Amino acid sequence: MKVCLRPAILFGFMSATCLAALAAGGQVYAQETPPVAEAVKTDSAASEEAANETAASEEAEVEQDSHTLAVEALLEAMNLKDTTEQMVDQMLSMQIQQQPQMAAFKDVMQAFLHKHLSFQSLKPELVKLYKNEFTEPEIKELTAFYSTPVGKKAIEKLPTLSAAGAQIGMQRVQANMGELQQAILKRQAELQPKELQPK
Repeated sequence: MKVCLRPAILFGFMSATCLAALAAGGQVYAQETPPVAEAVKTDSAASEEAANETAASEEAEVEQDSHTLAVEALLEAMNLKDTTEQMVDQMLSMQIQQQPQMAAFKDVMQAFLHKHLSFQSLKPELVKLYKNEFTEPEIKELTAFYSTPVGKKAIEKLPTLSAAGAQIGMQRVQANMGELQQAILKRQAELQPKELQPK
């Protein structure tokens, strides 16, 4: 059976999204915003309630046709709920290793990421995405694959592979940052008016 493994791209998307959120968290930390614990708790509760209502509303809007039901079966076969939580935690741990000063905010970042990147909150959009990219027969083929031992192993390993791949990329960039800085400085010099360029 010929199987397209394109759903694996989802894990790359999740990794990139986690990293973007974690980077934003690092920027907030760097701003040294004064603590406002009570206000944060109140705002967090209100935001969580609003997010839950939005997710419920979006899920209700998803048309329950056979194509949609097939996608939902695929997402279940991919064990996406547990996999998403695992990936969020792995990416957060990796980011804290890179920025140890964020360790004090681990629970805050974890709550934020699990809230906005949870399977339940993403499900309506994921269903629409898969329906747009795959026909119903293709979805059923993918479900059959991810129900096999090899498919299940792929799902189990993908979060770890995605996190490790992201870490390799960050380490490679950091190790060669001097080269990038030199290239940028060289281009800046080239863009200067000729009379300002060093002789």
